[in-house]
Amino acid sequence: MIYGATGYTARLATGYAKAAGLDPVLAGRDAAALAGLDGETRAFTLDDPAAMDAVLSDVTVLLNCAGPFLRTAEPLMRAAIRNGAHYLDIAAELDSYRLAEKLDGEAAARGVMLLPGSCGSVAMLGCLAARAIETVD
Repeated sequence: MIYGATGYTARLATGYAKAAGLDPVLAGRDAAALAGLDGETRAFTLDDPAAMDAVLSDVTVLLNCAGPFLRTAEPLMRAAIRNGAHYLDIAAELDSYRLAEKLDGEAAARGVMLLPGSCGSVAMLGCLAARAIETVD
């Protein structure tokens, strides 16, 4: 599932997912905006845990592309943990890293991975570090 699916980065992620043969569920808070997207859509807000659980019950991976992450990361991380779905976001924000650290024990007990910053700093720095190592030799 890609939450915040109508945003620029989420549209890019959706394109890459589809090119890789995946069929992501596209989600966000505005059903009317989601209606224009190609694929299965689910609209929900982050202030109703029961509604979130209903739409996440069959999701295995949740990519959060909806900012501000200060408001979206916690409810989505907690919902992912409750539903056994791995959580990723594109935030690269200190608050998201700290929240993932705080929730790590609970997530690990459920077999859930929490990976904030997965589309930015983590991936970019890993690639840059690998390239730097290659050029030093």
